Amino acid sequence: MRAHNAGVDKQVVVGCAPQDFMSTIEFVKSHLKGKFKAVIGVHPHEANLLTRDVMMQMEQLLEQNPEVGAIGEIGLDYFRAIQPKDVQEKAFRLQLRLAKKMNFAVVIHVRDAWDDVLRILDDEKNRAVVMHCFSGNDVQAKECLARGYLLAFGGILTYPKNESLRNVAASVPNDLILLETDSPYLPPQPYRGKRNEPAFMVETAKTLAAVRRVSLSEIAQVTSRNSLRIFRF
Repeated sequence: MRAHNAGVDKQVVVGCAPQDFMSTIEFVKSHLKGKFKAVIGVHPHEANLLTRDVMMQMEQLLEQNPEVGAIGEIGLDYFRAIQPKDVQEKAFRLQLRLAKKMNFAVVIHVRDAWDDVLRILDDEKNRAVVMHCFSGNDVQAKECLARGYLLAFGGILTYPKNESLRNVAASVPNDLILLETDSPYLPPQPYRGKRNEPAFMVETAKTLAAVRRVSLSEIAQVTSRNSLRIFRF
């Protein structure tokens, strides 16, 4: 209700581990049709859980549930390195291949692994790609945009020290830009220290509108249009 009152009309709900797949889908099914989409996938922190049975489950869920809009978060995380690099890469590649087979977009998590993530995406030739909670530099942004990947900006865009990220966000083409929360993490600056939630995304949208020198309404229209397309609303 708080999100709706703030003007956030549609939401994407993410389940990042096998044990979360069904609860995520059931949550979406239990709410107003067309207002939510589920995204399911095995996060790099959980890469060791991606067994053959889990892959079969994912494929069945994608086939049987139109409520699912993408596969994610998947990718590589060398910052925390909870799973070995080879385990992460295997899980990443398997899910990229499933996404291509089923014609789904992928939502990518990347920390301290940019070169390997881009190399693997080039190898696997996925085209419908969202770079989740983008925090890369100008060179990494250009690499992604050259490949046609969408950059999703969250609350960190509003942090005072992130002027370089705001400079990146100012130059992303309209058809390749998204807003997100990364809830419950990384709330926008006015809510620092609080649990993040979708209603707060309006603050990120205001910052994005300011750096792009357009109205808040235009940012809402552009990012909503891209979200509707990529997440199969």
